[in-house]
Amino acid sequence: MRSNIKRTIAMALTLCAISAGTIAPNAGKFILSPTPLSAEAATRIGDFTFTRRSTNAATLTSYLGSATNLTLPTEVTINGAKCTVSGIDQGAFSKNNTLVNVTIPSSYSNISKEAFMYCSKLTNISIPSSIVAIQDYAFYGSGITNVTVPSNVKILGEAVFQGCDKLVNANINTTIITELKRGMFNGCSSLQNLNIPSSIKTLGDKFASGCTSLKSLNLPNNLSKIGVEAFKDCTNLQTLNFPSTISYVGGNAFVGTKWIKNQSATNGIVIKNRIIIDVSRASGTVNIPSGVTKIPAYLFSYNTAITKVVMPNTLSTIEEHAFENCPNLTTVQFPNELSTIPQYCFYFCPKLKNVTLPNKLMTIGYASFSNCTSLTSINFPEYLKKIEYGAFSGCSSLNNITNILDYKTYDIDGKAFDECYNLKKINGTTVVTRSGNNVSVYKESFVKKYFSKTDDIGFIKDFVEYKSSAVVDQIKAKYPNYKPYQIARELEKWMCANGCSPFENWKKVNGNTNYPSDLENWDEYHRESSILLNGVGVCEGWAKCYNLLLKKAGITSEIVASYNHEWNVVKFDGKWFNIDSYWDDNGNASAFDYFMVSSNEIFALEKKNGDTRNCHEQVIVKRRKENSYSIDYEKIPCTTPMGDINADTKLDSKDATALQNYLTTGKTSGTFINICADMNFDGKINATDLSLLKQKILNNK
Repeated sequence: MRSNIKRTIAMALTLCAISAGTIAPNAGKFILSPTPLSAEAATRIGDFTFTRRSTNAATLTSYLGSATNLTLPTEVTINGAKCTVSGIDQGAFSKNNTLVNVTIPSSYSNISKEAFMYCSKLTNISIPSSIVAIQDYAFYGSGITNVTVPSNVKILGEAVFQGCDKLVNANINTTIITELKRGMFNGCSSLQNLNIPSSIKTLGDKFASGCTSLKSLNLPNNLSKIGVEAFKDCTNLQTLNFPSTISYVGGNAFVGTKWIKNQSATNGIVIKNRIIIDVSRASGTVNIPSGVTKIPAYLFSYNTAITKVVMPNTLSTIEEHAFENCPNLTTVQFPNELSTIPQYCFYFCPKLKNVTLPNKLMTIGYASFSNCTSLTSINFPEYLKKIEYGAFSGCSSLNNITNILDYKTYDIDGKAFDECYNLKKINGTTVVTRSGNNVSVYKESFVKKYFSKTDDIGFIKDFVEYKSSAVVDQIKAKYPNYKPYQIARELEKWMCANGCSPFENWKKVNGNTNYPSDLENWDEYHRESSILLNGVGVCEGWAKCYNLLLKKAGITSEIVASYNHEWNVVKFDGKWFNIDSYWDDNGNASAFDYFMVSSNEIFALEKKNGDTRNCHEQVIVKRRKENSYSIDYEKIPCTTPMGDINADTKLDSKDATALQNYLTTGKTSGTFINICADMNFDGKINATDLSLLKQKILNNK
């Protein structure tokens, strides 16, 4: 019996270890001191706590006092050892609401992440020349008004001064670093004077966006890259040099500044150093000039005025999010040599309808056309290799994909076309058709290979609908007089004859038992279509398929689940029964051990088979909706075993007597559950059922 393999649940545990270190003043990197210690608990001394990092070195871990003016200690004694204080730990002063002036001594080399974050009253901070590292968000949202970054700083993190809305003067003296990272002065609305050293080659995304008091700025002569929205909404920035070394400007880098409004534009496009730096005035049809080789990230994002974009053949690169949320964009003409459409490139462009992908295109990126709800058809270019997750997800009008080449091998993510409910054609041909009880799939191998990981595609939903209906119709036609529970039995027989577990399939296909550790988690085994389309599924796939077949047959059923298993409960004559077709599968046939059993019976079967995980302890009910399943935290009681004719939840002589009287007189007395009397499921109640019932009562004693 194959159920032992099926019941295997793969589990993994990951253990993580964290060690802390200090920063050597002349190194600029995290290293452990010469005599490192095992992690120690922080020690409170006065209004501070400290953590010893080596025999003679410690860091300031937190401040518990309420002083206004504070000079940080240089030495402390911990467990009898005199230690030099070498740095400030993460969040040490975070959210302090009393400090106004802080002096950091020259023994300190590191200011860790969030060290003074949200210190709203902190006005003045003295940073010594010994500091080599100021980590991410160190002064985020603090009240400092002036700051000087010392010349020895080698590490200057992200958003160090972001949200410091009282900061007026910022002087960066270090020439060691070459990049000022993302969000460094983002939202510093009072900033008037900013010195950027000559060593800087890159300004990160949102570097100084929202600095509304900044009027002029001198960019270093070696600057090569300005990130996305670097100076966005610096509304008073009017004077700015633009060095000839700049070769990249991210989207919306200068939008909202007076400077960009004063730059000359052609068709709404501002070009400097042969690169596009602004399109905020672009509208209608946009013809990108010949010679332009790159469209930077976010360049046109959220533009509400453009309707058509024509790209020159000189263009070789489009970056991520370039046209995201352009609500009125309808048409795009790509250059011939474009090889990649990046992630989120046309995400949520609801009017985009006319798109012909270039012949040399090889990759369509993550969510690149997601939610383009007017897109009706898409061609597969000759050189296309890869379509990433969600590339066309939510394209609700997409009905056809063309130029599918049989000789090609693609790399298409299983969710690339998720929620494309109208996608029903390939190469102009309807994918799924039904004639009688025969269901045909156009380009069946292509469909099975690339579209088995989701049920939320039009032609997969059509297949599930046609195939499930055909299965039920065929069984009903073969057994026209069968009662509902007999139909349910035939449907389980069909499931077991046509389905198998991933382990069995792996062994069959690969000829070995070297199962991948995550085999049971593969998406294609958890779908409503898993058994119907490919004949392979885990318990969830089996439960979904069987549930659908039962409902098609007019039988009341639900999917129930424990923490590690799913199966079905079915209602006959007002009573609920467990049916687990997955565990009943016995190699192209059903064992029927788990067919129409009570919960107590199914627990006893688990125990008998050596399973101690309470796989059938109901936790949730999964109810089928139009395109999904809803979860209800409830239990459906299955208290009636077959043979419990008087419905008292017990099997005993009373049930046998009731059945004997019925067979003798043809009449019933009191409660008599007909379905529970048909012990062999043949649709009749006779002496055979009485014999089987008596045997079952004896076995249960």
